[in-house]
Amino acid sequence: MGKYRSGSGGPTVEGCLRLDIDKMMRWGVIQPGDHLSGEMTFNFDDDKLTIKFESCLDDLQESWLRLQYAIDDDWTGKTHKVDDKIFLVGTQPPFGGLRWWFLCPRLNRRVRKLYLPLGGRHFRSRQAYGLVYPSQRETAYHRAMRRAQKLWHRLGGDPGDSDYPAKPKRMRQATYDRLIRELIAAERVVDDMLVARWLPARKRKN
Repeated sequence: MGKYRSGSGGPTVEGCLRLDIDKMMRWGVIQPGDHLSGEMTFNFDDDKLTIKFESCLDDLQESWLRLQYAIDDDWTGKTHKVDDKIFLVGTQPPFGGLRWWFLCPRLNRRVRKLYLPLGGRHFRSRQAYGLVYPSQRETAYHRAMRRAQKLWHRLGGDPGDSDYPAKPKRMRQATYDRLIRELIAAERVVDDMLVARWLPARKRKN
């Protein structure tokens, strides 16, 4: 049984339980031409959420996934029983085959993933919940710092080293030169922002 809590600060996608239609098809929860049922259990917020499912993919227009589960409200102590039917739609890509999508119940738009954040009761699209990625909340300083560290590791070096890493074996010289330029640029942004922070603080102290 899961828990229902009021969220704060706006949830991120990493803090949600998610359903990925591609993974569900690999798990055998959803199969074209089949009418299936069973249970799925997920770890969610230091608890377990068991979801009973039923799926039916008979044709492109009349396919659906039914989800049944219960969530406890930590504030009221009540248990909310959820019984949702989510429609599935298939599209035919230009290169052939058939691709399946969830139809978000709130926005009526095709999506590959549905999310259940803390404070929510139903699986909905990222856009419906206004979910963001952690990187969207980073300051320009932290983005530049993360970018610099990523480049250091890609070049096989350590951000704590005083010298830039030598070209790794099998890396093309043009690629190495480009990554070094990007690393220098990212570190320059970090240095400039540190100076910008330090100067106002110094003025206030004096």
